[in-house]
Amino acid sequence: MTTSTPAALLDRRRLLIGLGALPGVAALASCSGGGSSGSGGDVPQAEYVQGSSSLKVGLGPEIDGVPYPEGYVGPKARESEPFGDGAEFTILTRSETNLDLAKNTHSLYLEEKTGVKITYETVPQGEEGAPKVNAVISSGDLPDALMLGPEWMGGFTKAQLYVYGQQGLFQPLDQLIDEYAPQLQELFEQNPDLRATWTAPDGVMYAMPAVNQCYHCASSAVRTWVHQPTLDKVGISSQPTTLDEFEEMLIAFKGSDPAYRPFSGEKSTPPFGLIGAAFLDIGVNWLRRDGDQIVYTPVDEKFRQVLITMHRFVADGLLDPNAFTQDGDQLKRLTMDPAGSKTGVVQMGSQGGFADIDYSDPAARYREFVPLAPFKGPNGDPIIPWNESHGDATGLVITNACEDPAMLVRWADFQLGLLPTLEMRLGVLEEQWTWASPDDLGIDGKSAVYTKIPQGEDGPSNLTWPEFGPYNLGMDVRHGEAVDPESSIEPMLYDAGKLYEPYRNDLSAVFASPFFDANQSAEIGELRTNIDSAFAQVSTQMVLGDLDPNDDADWETYVASITNAGLERYLEVLTEADRERA
Repeated sequence: MTTSTPAALLDRRRLLIGLGALPGVAALASCSGGGSSGSGGDVPQAEYVQGSSSLKVGLGPEIDGVPYPEGYVGPKARESEPFGDGAEFTILTRSETNLDLAKNTHSLYLEEKTGVKITYETVPQGEEGAPKVNAVISSGDLPDALMLGPEWMGGFTKAQLYVYGQQGLFQPLDQLIDEYAPQLQELFEQNPDLRATWTAPDGVMYAMPAVNQCYHCASSAVRTWVHQPTLDKVGISSQPTTLDEFEEMLIAFKGSDPAYRPFSGEKSTPPFGLIGAAFLDIGVNWLRRDGDQIVYTPVDEKFRQVLITMHRFVADGLLDPNAFTQDGDQLKRLTMDPAGSKTGVVQMGSQGGFADIDYSDPAARYREFVPLAPFKGPNGDPIIPWNESHGDATGLVITNACEDPAMLVRWADFQLGLLPTLEMRLGVLEEQWTWASPDDLGIDGKSAVYTKIPQGEDGPSNLTWPEFGPYNLGMDVRHGEAVDPESSIEPMLYDAGKLYEPYRNDLSAVFASPFFDANQSAEIGELRTNIDSAFAQVSTQMVLGDLDPNDDADWETYVASITNAGLERYLEVLTEADRERA
């Protein structure tokens, strides 16, 4: 078991707060020029040196009476005065059902508090909005800023920030941040590596970040749940601690009902998690470091043992073959069967991914599933890939059309404070939320900072924003919400994270996605798509029996299929970009 002191954990959290996922697609608009050769170390550097200017504006005084818990790290609630004097800007952002940004309560709150007036233009989230974003960028008729949210909304990847920044479409913000962003400066002090993770290889920050640290998300990719009533039914009083005991548990499940599916899942989350962790560090996005080498773990010889084990489980009726082909609705029909769940083990980040969440029902099915602890493999303790890449997103990008970028930096920076962050998420202070009472506990069991005020079914609408702009939901802010385990899933997810954290992988093994230039971005997106497709196909064949992982020739076929999809070049591009970051 890997152990860490609290200080070490904080250092690790600071280091990894900005780690991002690899881009799955190329830049939104076609790009040319502006890219490095990929040879490492030859990227032209910005003239401005980060930190060489001093703040010209300061933080307001703290508001009294806010119940910060001991050791709180995060933004404070502060008094503020408007600074915009009616300055007007146009920002392209996201649309959402029943969201009218011109009349939205949080939009009006920001205008009142900052004195900055924003005209919002909108595009849909995700793929539906991509053509319009493309058209805006390609036309050259840019708004003053773009506020398109995290990557899951279709927002910019760091690769895209770098590409468009080098093309001159996005303004460098470093000097403006040093002079006009006291909230962000405080955030940098609290998380010393955050600035580096947002700095492109040319030494420039091209975006104001948003922070959303999610503790339980770090292990969500491999988190697995077990149906407690089935454990009770077969007389198992404690969870398995070894792979052999896990197999014995599945056998007992199968023996209780021949039609029962001991271990199931769905195709978007193939259940490699805890079985893989019992043999090796499978990495984040299947990538890990081994010294100076970047390793794609599905072709690691140790991963063959994972496939052999899962192949055997399928053959013995312990692992549902449909786990690799069925969708989420089909899985939910198993777990939500009126007669009781028809499966005992499911890999999913949250019970909400496979069961209905009904807080009003104390016997709701999701409550029957408890986190399954990692178990030892043949070589000892399991290794959980700990992915802290959920901690940041692009908050605001300022384009070359903006004539007063300093004012927009101040506007974005204001939103990184505690009050604006909570108003953005919850609504109006003393109407939708208030400061917590001394006996209120937060998600992490510490004293809570704030608590929601029940609204009822007819409460006001158009109050808040989706998470598409700048905000600072640091770990202690997120966990500072007063919760009741009977009306929130968050405490259960937090406890699941604590169960997995002792087995987190070593920091030296973590591969964090670097920035990519235009050529690298386009190439890496296509390569990853091809490799992911090849792996999904041949791993399913291995597990379901079309190929036999015990057979050397079939193993060679498996490796060749992934390699021929472009694996060697994929790792070369990752290594090139990684060296440029270094």
